[in-house]
Amino acid sequence: MAWRSSGNTNEEMVDNLKKYGVISSDFIERGFRNVDRKYFVPKDNEDSAYSDQPLKEGHVHISAPHIYGSALEALELQPNSSLSFCNIGSGTGYLSCIVAEALGPKSVNYGIEIFPEVVEHCNASIDEWKTSDSFIRNHPKHFAHLQIVHGNALNVSNKGESVVGFDRIYIGASVDKSNLPHITKLLSPGGILVGPVDDELVKIVRIGRLSQHGHNAGSAMSYASSTSDDESVDDDPHPSRTNDNNEFTQQILSGVRFASLVNLPAKETVLPSRLWTPNLQQFFPDSFQNASMELLLCSNSKYVQPLPPPKTIESRVNLAAVLPRVIWLEILSYTHRRCKSKYTTTFSD
Repeated sequence: MAWRSSGNTNEEMVDNLKKYGVISSDFIERGFRNVDRKYFVPKDNEDSAYSDQPLKEGHVHISAPHIYGSALEALELQPNSSLSFCNIGSGTGYLSCIVAEALGPKSVNYGIEIFPEVVEHCNASIDEWKTSDSFIRNHPKHFAHLQIVHGNALNVSNKGESVVGFDRIYIGASVDKSNLPHITKLLSPGGILVGPVDDELVKIVRIGRLSQHGHNAGSAMSYASSTSDDESVDDDPHPSRTNDNNEFTQQILSGVRFASLVNLPAKETVLPSRLWTPNLQQFFPDSFQNASMELLLCSNSKYVQPLPPPKTIESRVNLAAVLPRVIWLEILSYTHRRCKSKYTTTFSD
């Protein structure tokens, strides 16, 4: 598999990734085809854009295509979904763009990169790709949310999007197992992380709930990472196992060699939540859309809250449901995208 998926064009490279079984999902294949690697390789490496090997120029790294293909399959992405994704050590942004293509416009996609010159390269690459004819042809309306943040992935603040965690995380450089809890704390319940820890590519699934002690929950586990690239991979599947506190399961996917995660400067990093507005309503998860529509419909109701005498709990009406529409518009702009309605209030004429 490894090193055999090179091509003379992006199409040939993807054909070989599929031929050698690196990728099998149609939507991941489509992502690779829609995101041309030539826009993301380090400067002066354009002639090697479609070679199945890692490329590096200074701090700008890009992994071999077969590494990305294997990681994307292991992440169990869901096409046209509202999953949230975080790319730790996002590098050139190539993988982030493929994930954005796979997940669709209702997803949320963040990258964290510690080197400012790499962030600059990444944003320039994304801008160049977005102005290409192929991108314009494939995206007549809206592209997924994608934001690259300059910061330290080992010092992510418990604010913004990280409050509820991410559904999927990829780590782009080898992390020491002692630093793993700093990253696994960012996983939401049911979330999946794929990345190199020491010399092993691992898959971690969070089966427990987010807790007050989440910062230390992953300490019994031994694998993960953040920032750049790889040299080789050897297939060596291992069975899953659960850590001591039963909050995570862990599976070793293969042996790898990645560049190490850079953990300095230790600046606090905030991943801002995407704020709701009426114009963005269609790009939020279906559960959020349904909840907000119920609230806004209630706010437009002509229902008049009856005066006392007091009623039983079952017969009372939630006064919040009849707040003016303008109030709900303001409230919804502060809510998180995972908000969903638990009850539906029905009004009768």
